[in-house]
Formats: sequence, structure tokens, C-alpha cells
Amino acid sequence: MPSPSLPRHSPTTFPWEDCEEICEETLAEARALGLTVTCSEDRRAFILGESRIEPPLVFPIGPLCTSLDHFVENLPVEPGLHVVLLMQAGASSLAVFEGGEVLRTKTFKRYVVRGSGRAQPTHLNAKGKSRYGSRLRLQNARAILEETNEKLHDWWSEFGTPETVFYNAPVRLWADLRSAKPVPPFTESLSLVRIPLDLPKPTTDVLLRAYRSLCYGRISTIDAS
Repeated sequence: MPSPSLPRHSPTTFPWEDCEEICEETLAEARALGLTVTCSEDRRAFILGESRIEPPLVFPIGPLCTSLDHFVENLPVEPGLHVVLLMQAGASSLAVFEGGEVLRTKTFKRYVVRGSGRAQPTHLNAKGKSRYGSRLRLQNARAILEETNEKLHDWWSEFGTPETVFYNAPVRLWADLRSAKPVPPFTESLSLVRIPLDLPKPTTDVLLRAYRSLCYGRISTIDAS
């Protein structure tokens, strides 16, 4: 006999506003079937039979969450204070959100990419210093990191420390940001969550669409995942 699953078309998405209702429906289904809802190994979803219920990333399954009941009991009324940061060579877009609504946005763009399409700091590591335009590109690369961190400090002062920073950036660029001066206002206790999406060059519109995707959960069958 096949394992039961929630009576929904799969896969389907749901907004953060419906998260509590979806979770309570899952608990009721589990009780009716005499089954236990388990947490996936990646702590990204709850499993009931063949159904995989992924809460919106704005409502993550915390490391101390022991069950779906525990998750529902501690579910916030609405998403908290979040900062979103997207970075690629020559572009940085960031925003502050609270309650699922955008409060501030800022995008920085500077010329840092050579004609070959390689960012100047990456080129220097591979080939050494170029003769034309390298100084300008390096200055711009440093400037965009400094501007980004300064804006983060401004928002920390204005809004306080966010619950989560959602980010999407190449590994090297993220490391450069962490070591730039001023350093970003990140603390060891701050939740830093990488946005699991393949995103185009950062713009305000791309950022807003990326955050909107974090506000949606997903129900799917395990076989279809």
C-alpha cells in the first residue's frame, strides 16, 4: 500500500500568510493517519508519508526545532526584520524588509570587469597586473565593497540588527566583502542564509523578486522532488 500524502496537486506553492494553516493541516492529517511528521535531513522540510512540506525560507526550521508541533508553536505572526544582499562583479543590490514588506533598497554599480569578462581582482590573481584601466577597476572593486558595508552599517543603526541576512554572491566576492574596510556589521550569532537561486546581475527588481520567492513555501511529493 503506497504511503499517504496530502490531498493537494503537487508540487504547489503557498505564501507565508498560509504557512500556519498548511502546517496545521499537515498535523491533522498525520493524527488522522496515526503517522509521525519527521524533519528532512537538510532541515529544510517536514515529511509526511510521500509529502514534503517546505516552509518559506523567511520561516526557517531552526536548529532547536524538534517537531512540526514545535515549529507551529513558535511560528512568528509575520516575517521579521530581514536584510537581502545580492552581489556580482561590479554590482551590489541590498534591501531591508520587515513583515514581508520592503523598507529600503539600494543598488551600487561600478566598472570592474575587463573586456574579457573577468573581474579585475580575479584577473590579477591569475595573470598579474594589466596595463590599461587596472587601477580604475581595482579602485571601483574596493569602492563597491566599501559602499555596500557602509550602507549595511547605516541600516543597522536605523533599524537594528536583523534576524537574518539572505545573500547571494560568488564565494570569492563574499569573502572580499567580509574582509573589506569597514567590515560588515555581521556578528557570530547573526543568521546568514544563502539564497538558493541562480540569479542574474543584481538590480533592485531582481532583489525584490528574489525576496518574494523566499516568502513562498512548497508542497511536493518525494518522488517528484
